[in-house]
Amino acid sequence: MSPIRILLVDDSVAFLDSAAAYLAGQPDLRVIGRALSGRTAIEQIAALRPDLVLMDIAMPDLNGLEATRQIKALPNAPRVIILTLHDNPEYCRAAVAVQADGFVAKSDFGVQLLAAIRSLFAQEPGQPSEQLPMKNILVVDDSQTMRRMIIASLRGLPGTSFIEASTGLEAIERLALGPVDLVTLDLNMPDIYGLEVLEFMRRHHAYRAIPVVVVTTKGEEAARAAVLAAGATRYVTKPFNPTALAALVGELLQP
Repeated sequence: MSPIRILLVDDSVAFLDSAAAYLAGQPDLRVIGRALSGRTAIEQIAALRPDLVLMDIAMPDLNGLEATRQIKALPNAPRVIILTLHDNPEYCRAAVAVQADGFVAKSDFGVQLLAAIRSLFAQEPGQPSEQLPMKNILVVDDSQTMRRMIIASLRGLPGTSFIEASTGLEAIERLALGPVDLVTLDLNMPDIYGLEVLEFMRRHHAYRAIPVVVVTTKGEEAARAAVLAAGATRYVTKPFNPTALAALVGELLQP
């Protein structure tokens, strides 16, 4: 497989140097260009045709969000991962709104970036693994941003497809519509709480054996104990580590 061709975009020469040096140690990645502004990045995409753009948000002429919006309107647009100094939910939502493919805080650059890149390129949509049967993961959360973050974290798992539900009621309907091999489940939702969905699944023989990974902001030990007692397979608190979540889900999907 050819290396993933990367264009780095940041107004800091020091960051471009450090990012290029870090990525140079990865045999499946290759930095093919650098841009100090959003406008220059758009110009370079036509000439270099990168597979991936790593895009800073704060730049003087055209901010990274607007540059990403324009890039995504191009024919055969590359993937774009937004980079920012601040792990801010508002920035993450804004990145989703301009169709960015990922969002990584610079403070987590060395921890999350490689996993995010490899998740994006591990398997093209609609091309499941020939060696493994398809595994259907139901992602339940009332936040579209959170659902996309979970899916981005798990996309690199071979032979997986994703079903989304934004409410507890929709989750129950999705379970009835087709086979589901694993559920990631938020607790706080507007209609039926996640704990009620979990209890429903554990009462019905058709869903009783499906692994359920609860992904929630509730970090209290009492909440964890109650959810595990109700039948959750694993309990993960937000913000989660994408690599650790993928490893956990991959283990649970093993035959």
